[in-house]
Amino acid sequence: MTKSSAKTIKVITIDGPSGSGKSTAACKLAQRLGFAHLDTGAMYRAVTFQALQEGLNLRDSAKLVDLAKGIDLDLVPTAHGTQVTICGQDVTELIRTVEVTENAHFLASQRDVRDEMVKRQRKLATKLTPLVAEGRDQGTVVFPHAQVKFFLDADPATRAQRRYQQLQRSGQAVTYDQVLAGIQTRDARDSSRPTAPLEVPAGAIVIDTTNMSVSQMVDELVRHIRRIRSILDQG
Repeated sequence: MTKSSAKTIKVITIDGPSGSGKSTAACKLAQRLGFAHLDTGAMYRAVTFQALQEGLNLRDSAKLVDLAKGIDLDLVPTAHGTQVTICGQDVTELIRTVEVTENAHFLASQRDVRDEMVKRQRKLATKLTPLVAEGRDQGTVVFPHAQVKFFLDADPATRAQRRYQQLQRSGQAVTYDQVLAGIQTRDARDSSRPTAPLEVPAGAIVIDTTNMSVSQMVDELVRHIRRIRSILDQG
């Protein structure tokens, strides 16, 4: 599908839990469509990283809101994915550490902080549209009126194995059991939080990626997009 053939679709959302394949699939899908890629998880990680660097109390909502408002954060599309910078410094790898992962929920669970992040995401979208936005609340909160919504999932063991391999490639010392326990904890926390919990958006297409390769995931997403685009054209 070319960019011109997808012109009726402005926003595609992909939500799902950690390790479901949404980040990689969103990046590859955006490249195939010629769309921008909005990695909202990277935004939360970047602000968390900066908060840790500054020694902020991660339970202090007011200070985190100030940080979220003032941080010089940018997402730069590259041939290999999205580069994340803070004050011009590339922090793409630094925000993927276990420490950042384990602390990002403090921002995600505080309503005032999340509201500010949603504002930033929508503002970015005005510049990036058409785009593929991925995260945990894109189809439910940030872009509830998106023309195409997906929810990717996979069994916990598969998701843990994917995350474990990613961490191993980046040289981080962690065991598979630690990663699996972390994913199970995060699933429970994300699904039960009072602010923008992880859930299947209304009208979303649910895809089980347990036995899918990245190319298979993207092919499946494109198949659904073509079908939806055909319906939109007929309307």
